Parts: sequence; C-alpha cells; structure tokens
Amino acid sequence: MDELNLRTLSQKIQSREIKVSSLISDVLDHARRSECVFTLIDEKVLDDAESIDQQLDDNKSMPTLSGIPISIKDLFDIQGQKTLAGSIVLKHYAKPVLSDCDVLKPLRKSGLLFLGRTNMSEFAFSGLGINPHYGIPKSIWERSVGRIPGGSSSGSAVSVAERISLISMGSDTAGSCRIPATFNSVVGVKPSYGRFSLQGIFPLSHSSDAPGPIGVDVDSCYVIDQILSGNWDGYGEMPAIQPMRIKDLRLMIPDSTVLDDLDPEVQNCFDRAVLALRDAGAHIQRIPAPVIDECVDLFMNRAIAGYEAYALHKEMMQSYADEYDQTVLTRISSYQDVTESEQQARYAIKRKLTQDFQDLMNNGKFDAMISPTVSCIPPKIKHVLDPSNTRSVNLRCLRNTAIANNFDGCSMSLPSSDYGSAPTGLMISSTNDDDACLYQIGFLVESVLNQVRATH
Repeated sequence: MDELNLRTLSQKIQSREIKVSSLISDVLDHARRSECVFTLIDEKVLDDAESIDQQLDDNKSMPTLSGIPISIKDLFDIQGQKTLAGSIVLKHYAKPVLSDCDVLKPLRKSGLLFLGRTNMSEFAFSGLGINPHYGIPKSIWERSVGRIPGGSSSGSAVSVAERISLISMGSDTAGSCRIPATFNSVVGVKPSYGRFSLQGIFPLSHSSDAPGPIGVDVDSCYVIDQILSGNWDGYGEMPAIQPMRIKDLRLMIPDSTVLDDLDPEVQNCFDRAVLALRDAGAHIQRIPAPVIDECVDLFMNRAIAGYEAYALHKEMMQSYADEYDQTVLTRISSYQDVTESEQQARYAIKRKLTQDFQDLMNNGKFDAMISPTVSCIPPKIKHVLDPSNTRSVNLRCLRNTAIANNFDGCSMSLPSSDYGSAPTGLMISSTNDDDACLYQIGFLVESVLNQVRATH
C-alpha cells in the first residue's frame, strides 16, 4: 500500500484489482509482526473481508470505502470491546461496550474495517508515546537507534507510517495527533474543538479533546472528515477538496516562542518550506503575535487539562496508584491543588485567547498561521526514559502544538523533511470552525512540500 491513499485503494477494491480478503490477510500479518503498535488486533475482520468480497463479486451496492482497514486509538469505544486508554488500571472497571462511540458509527457504516486498537500514552496524558504497560512503538525513522513515536496517538501514527493502515483515528488535546504524525512523517489533523462528538471517548480534557484523523495524506484525512461531519454518507463518488490558488493564499508566521529553540533540522526544513511557498506565489508575513506567546504560557504554567484529569482520576489513583504509569501519575497529581476558582480563571483566559486569535487573523486577513509542528526531531527513547529528561522533553514536544488547543482552533501537521531523513513537520493552524479552509490550504501546501521533498 506504499503508493496508495484512501481514494486510490478504494478504486482498486471497487474495480476488483485488489481483493479485500487478500488485503486484510496481508495487513493482519503486518500488524501481528509490528512492535508494540497495537494493544488489540481484531482477527474477525478477515471474515468481514471475505463477506465484502462476495458482495462486490455479486455487484451489490456497497459503501465506497468497503474493505479498507482503519486502526483506532485505544480510547474510542468499539462495540464488544473494552476501552482501556493505554492503561491497566481500567481493567478493574472496563466492560465490553454495547455500541461504537459517536465518531466511529459513521465510519463503520462507510464500510471501513476496524483492524484493531492502537497503543497510546497512558490516558493520553503525554506527548512522547511512552507506555510501560504495552511497550513503545518506535518512530519509523532510525529504527535501529530507537526513537520515540510521539504521543499520545503513538500507535495510530506508526500504523499509518508502516502502511498497516492508510488512516487511523486519534485524538488531540494538546498535540496528540500532530506530534506523532510529525515524528512518523505522516499527516495529523486536530479538528476544531466541538466539531465532533466526544461521546464514548475516554476523556482527558472535556474542554479541549478533539478526535481527528491521522493519514498518509491530506486527501485521506479529508475523506474521513467528510464522513464524520455528515457531509458524505459513504456511498458514490468521494468528496474532493475544492482547489484554491496559491497566489490567493495569505499565511502568517508568528514572531513568537514557536520559533525558539529549534533543532537545526527543524529550522532548515521550516525555512525551506517558507521559501518554497513564497516562490510558488503565497503571501507570507511574519508579525508580532503576543496571543501565541500567551497560549504557550497558559499551557506551560496554567494548563487547563490538568485540573480536569485530576478530577477524573482522583478516586482511581487512590485505589490503584501503583498500576499507573508513574510519570503520568506524577503529572496528574501535580494538579491536585488547583482550585475551582483558579480553573474558572483559566477558562476565562482561554476564551479571551480564542477571541484574540480570531481578531489577529481577521485584522491581517490571513487564511492560516504556519509554524514548525514540533521544535525537535524525535528524541532517542533511552534519553527520554531518563527521569531527569522526561518532563522537559515532553513539554518541548507539546509547546507548539498546544497553542491551537488553547484557542480552540483547527490545525494539521504535514511532513516537511526529505524522505528518509530526520522527520519534521510544518503546522498549519486556523480559527475555530475553519476546518474546510484548513483542508484546502493543507492540500495546496502539501503539493508544494512534496515537490521540494522529491527533489532532495
């Protein structure tokens, strides 16, 4: 599946060039051999694949994506399965659920086959992808060295990078789709907060969680977005991103913290991307953006998610503290002294930041903001496992991505490094409910970046 995306794979299945049962058999074999990518593989999908083949052979009307495998992060409820959120603590509480969560229901109806549950940072509370219970799925880059996959949607991104699936469902509270997408040279999308239902998804932060796709390209993520948003019922011709002209594109680079402390590879790839976009005709302006620094400050010093996570985990931590990832336990526990009044003040700051960012974009007539997704290339696992480094590396990974979550915007990360080199990402972010435009911009920028990457 190396050269395919959702659209082209669907065409090959519908034309019977590829048999679903053969595809799923190969994918299952790859999944079984993968290292710590899945916490559960659903072998029953092979029976579903054979049924789909029979129906296609009989020329029955089928959803357009029928037979295509999708991997699912282990915090989404899937009918008949337990949701453990990358933990062992929830084994004391979880029972097989009776129905899919809201966002998975339309995906199942679209014919996608749920291949399995992907590994993740425990309770989604880390940008690293480290998990002491189910192992660490290595970044696709320099496997012999062993580098972190990024989190929290670690297994989702690695499953796509390995082409076990062309698409995966992850979630993003402060960067959990975009960081692992960057560290594995795939596309990760954080939809606008509130765009999709959170019902049936194990929460980290009810005020920031955003379920979103991780895929081989922007187009594949867009197809999933259109199903989830109800704009396409999964039958007939796939929706296509409406083209826009690059000479009409106005991008803003914030002169702020997001450009500080970049690894040389990240700096070089970002500078190269900006130059390529300018040469292609995009209008790019670097301007002071205090609101971006304020978003960083809110995340670093007054994180909203911590209070919400502590309220959720307080009783479980009292009973089963020894069964938690101790790094996650320490992080959650650090928020126990935040008062309700302080949390309400943080919510007020976030509301103001959301409006300030909207004003900044409107006043400058910008279509989107661009920046490096993560300030570093994937660190070595052994470096991150050193307790003296864990916290600082985690904050460094999350710093840039958390910004969009603090203004409730939409954001995506695109691969920006040369093929086979240290992975870096270009992040495109916009205001809440501007997702349609974000996909248009992402599709356009991706084509420019891919031309650059192909010539080096």
